[in-house]
Amino acid sequence: MRSARLFVVPVLAALSLAAQESPLSGTWTQTRADDIAAAIDATVKDMNFIKRPIARGRLAKLNPAYKKVTITITDKGVAVKLDDRAPILMAAAGKATPWTREDGEKFMVAAQVEKDRLIQTFKNEEGERTNVFRLGPDGKTLTLTATIKSGKLPKPLTYSITFGR
Repeated sequence: MRSARLFVVPVLAALSLAAQESPLSGTWTQTRADDIAAAIDATVKDMNFIKRPIARGRLAKLNPAYKKVTITITDKGVAVKLDDRAPILMAAAGKATPWTREDGEKFMVAAQVEKDRLIQTFKNEEGERTNVFRLGPDGKTLTLTATIKSGKLPKPLTYSITFGR
C-alpha cells in the first residue's frame, strides 16, 4: 500500500500543474485574416497626400497577417512568438519591460493574462499597439485583434487574425 501512495502523490502534483496551464498556451496556425491592406487604407485615407503613402508603407511593413503564433504562459512570465520572429518576453503580472524590435525601435511591453485572453501592449513616444488574444468558446480558436494608435494617424488601425490549433 505504501508504494501506491508514493505513486499517487506525483500523479496528483502533475495533474495540478496541468490544470493550471493556461488554455491560451500552445501553437496556433492562421485560419482567417482580415484584409489588413484595406484596413490600412481606411486608416490613412484622410491623411495629407504626401504623408499617406509613407504611413501606408510603414503600417503595411509592421502589420503582416501572421501565419503562426506560439504563446507560452508560466508563473514566471509570458512569451509570444509570431511566425519566425524572436519571442517577446514579458512579466506575467502586467509590469512593463523594455523591448527592442528587430528594426531597433524601442518599446515598453507588458502582458496581462486573464482566463480566456491575453492583452499585450507596446508603447513608445510614437504611439501604442494593443494585441488582444482571445480564446474562442470552443477552446480551439484564438483571435488576435490588433489596434494601433498614434498621434500621427487620423484614427486607429484595427484588424483581426483568427488561428486554430
